[in-house]
Amino acid sequence: MAFRVFKKERSDTGVFYSDTGQEYTLAGYNLLYSLWNKRNKPTNCGWSVTADDLLKEHNEAFSSGAYALVIDFDPNSQTHIGLVEIEAVHLYTYGGGGSVYWSPLMLELRELLNDEEFDEPFTPSRKAEILARLDVPPSRKKIVEFLYLTGWNWGRTGAVNAAFIFDDARRYFQRVFNSD
Repeated sequence: MAFRVFKKERSDTGVFYSDTGQEYTLAGYNLLYSLWNKRNKPTNCGWSVTADDLLKEHNEAFSSGAYALVIDFDPNSQTHIGLVEIEAVHLYTYGGGGSVYWSPLMLELRELLNDEEFDEPFTPSRKAEILARLDVPPSRKKIVEFLYLTGWNWGRTGAVNAAFIFDDARRYFQRVFNSD
């Protein structure tokens, strides 16, 4: 996955997004870690951050009205572009004694582009041209994705990378789901 910042702009025909060339990092000692610290390091409980929280942590001048945190979930493909926008991240952080053990997390996402298939392979420069002005439909599918962090790093990728959701975390995520 590639994590990119897009600028939102309005025109007479609607809203379009353009890739700023900036990247952001959720995991590691980056956005989620910084916001966890600012929320007094919650452990053994659930906590949430919005796209606005993440954007302002990335750059104080950014807001979700003018920018979007986008995930390119198929960055190496030469025939498909798959983009989703982060709306919120909900975490249940397990820890103790000032340490974080792991956190299952749920990303609330909104589809930007997923059904774009190209008959011919495209080059990185052609992909950059496409992402320079991406018209966004007014109605977009909502998606959720579950991942996990070990400490503050992404869970191991490979044969098994699912997040186990224990009862306390499940109850927290159920409340998030039921709040719609």
